Amino acid sequence: MEIRPVTEAEQLAASWLTVPGLPSAARQAQKVLERLGVDPRGQIVAVEGTTVCAACLYVLTGGRGATVLMPVLSAGERVSSPEKVFRKMLRQAVRACRDAGAVLIQSLVDEAPEQPWGRRLIDAGFSFLARLEYLELEVKQTPKTALDTTWAVEPYRPETEEQFSRLIAETYQGSLDCPALDGLRSPADVVASHKASGVFTPDGWSLVRCNGVPAGLVLVNRRADRRGCELVYMGVTARFRGRGLGRWLVAKAIATSRQLGCRRLAVAVDAGNAPARKLYEQAGFTNVGKRYAYYVPPDSPPAR
Repeated sequence: MEIRPVTEAEQLAASWLTVPGLPSAARQAQKVLERLGVDPRGQIVAVEGTTVCAACLYVLTGGRGATVLMPVLSAGERVSSPEKVFRKMLRQAVRACRDAGAVLIQSLVDEAPEQPWGRRLIDAGFSFLARLEYLELEVKQTPKTALDTTWAVEPYRPETEEQFSRLIAETYQGSLDCPALDGLRSPADVVASHKASGVFTPDGWSLVRCNGVPAGLVLVNRRADRRGCELVYMGVTARFRGRGLGRWLVAKAIATSRQLGCRRLAVAVDAGNAPARKLYEQAGFTNVGKRYAYYVPPDSPPAR
């Protein structure tokens, strides 16, 4: 069995495995892939003769990031040594992401490291990053609160993007939110990745100062379906922690979502970040799911 990048002739056959619900008609399938923003060239396939027996989709994202999805076997094909096939496909997907310039290569699955897919990722060179908890809030059911004017809000503008970049880097220092990622990418890459999360919404991005000193920031984007908003990032510099700014930023995110006309506000938080989880729970967020995040350490050997 040959494991390699997909050819043009194999792209649809692979996509029918990796993209759930894709129409069986070729022309309709291509339209759906375009609408979803899925590049069918970003796939690794396991081929026996002319048959695509398995496929693994990887997606390049903003800010030199990439997400590798789990390989999928064709229901009608038998594959000998499927564990070896999965491992090789995942490693080749990582190599393809690196060749494309990705620095942060991650995968999100429903299984912990001791479970089958978690073990497969680790065998393929990934490391466990965090258990992510997904929280949501019904914005309209949340009482409006007056925001403390101690904190001065500065909205995002293209000419202030560098200030946002620098402040994000400062808030990472001592952060409990996926600390292994600190310093992995440049601040500019991080901003680009936040812009690419959902639909970039400049009106939802705010930098906060105290007596003119940058203290924290909160970034809210519309979700891709535009039915709700996502709290993409919230951070406070070490100097201003413990002064209630985190609680204020959550309230600001809720107020911003209301102004944007969003019914729901969603956020993903590292389950190990107890202070952040407490802030969200106190604000009325409820848990709607969890996933396990894995990433490829920058010093890991090249995939083979």
